[in-house]
Amino acid sequence: MLITSSRKPSAGTRTLCKHLASFFGCEYSNRGKMSMGEVLGLSHDTSLIVVGEYHGNPGSIAFYGPKGNCILSLYISMLSAPVSYSRFSGAVIEGDNELVPLIAGLLTGDVDQGSLHPVLDISENIMTFKEQEKVLFSLKIRSYKVYEGDEDCSL
Repeated sequence: MLITSSRKPSAGTRTLCKHLASFFGCEYSNRGKMSMGEVLGLSHDTSLIVVGEYHGNPGSIAFYGPKGNCILSLYISMLSAPVSYSRFSGAVIEGDNELVPLIAGLLTGDVDQGSLHPVLDISENIMTFKEQEKVLFSLKIRSYKVYEGDEDCSL
């Protein structure tokens, strides 16, 4: 999986991208002037996450499938700033939100549910990123759209 940002990301957006990449144990690439086609090529037929901005802050997350099709877009806002933690090799996705199975299918590979992994808990439109019971950071899901077919991930 690859995580990247909008073309001219703020420091906060770059920081969120790096934390997401560390949390999920995947690659982060600074987008710069790359087109979406180039970014999709870098993802090597795996899922892609693009973090966008709203008024200079992280404001959206678009999820693309391995074939480059848009799967899900979220309007988000930061609820708590990330704290320091070490890089993980994968995460368990859980919660009672209808987005859990969709996001879990995109973000997790073969994560052993029995071992200790960080947890992304998606409940009541809050995404809480945790290591055991310690909250690392959280995002509020303001709205979302699930895409079918080859629609563009425009929010």
